[in-house]
Amino acid sequence: PSIVQIRQRYFGRLCEVFTVMDVFLGIDTSCYTTSLCLVDSQYGVVADERQALSVRAGGRGLSQSEMVYQHVRNLPALTENLAPYLAGNTIRAVAVTDKPRRRADSYMPAFLSGLGCARALAAVLGVPLYRISHQENHLLAVLRTAGHIDGTAFRALHLSGGTTELLLARPDADGLDITRTGGTSDISAGQFIDRVGVALGLPFPAGKAVEELSRGCLADAAGGAVWSSGGEISFSGREAELQRRIAAGKTSAGALCAETLQTVWQGILRLVDWSGRDGNIPLLAAGGVMENSFLRRTLADYAKKKGFVFIPAEKGYSADNASGAAFWAAWRSKQGGAV
Repeated sequence: PSIVQIRQRYFGRLCEVFTVMDVFLGIDTSCYTTSLCLVDSQYGVVADERQALSVRAGGRGLSQSEMVYQHVRNLPALTENLAPYLAGNTIRAVAVTDKPRRRADSYMPAFLSGLGCARALAAVLGVPLYRISHQENHLLAVLRTAGHIDGTAFRALHLSGGTTELLLARPDADGLDITRTGGTSDISAGQFIDRVGVALGLPFPAGKAVEELSRGCLADAAGGAVWSSGGEISFSGREAELQRRIAAGKTSAGALCAETLQTVWQGILRLVDWSGRDGNIPLLAAGGVMENSFLRRTLADYAKKKGFVFIPAEKGYSADNASGAAFWAAWRSKQGGAV
């Protein structure tokens, strides 16, 4: 074969292996996880790199200074892990979480780690930088699965280690305009689960271990009564009771974990019923607690029974991740800032 034919065959094979495309980078540095995510122009995940923050055995969280230290340590390694996915591709925009919620008084040093990294990357690459809150990132991760943002309002549950809130959200040019319409008056669902889990000797965060231990016990477990009034619920009384039973050692770990999850469901049920005041509009759900298979399945069944649309995050994307931010970077770039 001629030199020209050899070149054509060689480069043709390279084109089969490498698909050149535009990609969009999301960054999130939360209380639990350092996250980077790349999506393509069709909002499919190209790469998803995460590193859970380390908590000492028996601990129930980290100080902000420790979070910042671990994020600063994790970000270079995760960025290096993305490098193979960037070969031949072009980052067109970066989006980053810069605060817990979109409010003037919302601040947490942990998010400065990701913000600094995102600002540096966007400046060097010469691409737009979009800033959203951690809460918006969670809900946008759900909307990424749908593949569009239609501008209409929706209800949402944000259930995580630090937050249990009922929300009314409406997309706008900056992300999501979110109003809290209910939630916990004390500890979050995630704190409830973690505190019970740690008391049982499980690692923090304890969600996965609690779910595993609860298997086989859920059918026989009954959730305890959850105080509720005007869209507010409380888990602290139930947590104190379970702590007393753990200290007494009279109930198996599996039964206690199952009862904990059934109690969380009772709280979710009261919030969902309260949210009906906002009309029969779709209900989205995100946050680490919504990774729990029992809660996802039970809420989906309840939505079907009551006749409303329930949209959870894709499995694996309820917990802390940066796919919502990456989706927002891609959406804003394609829409030119309009929603």
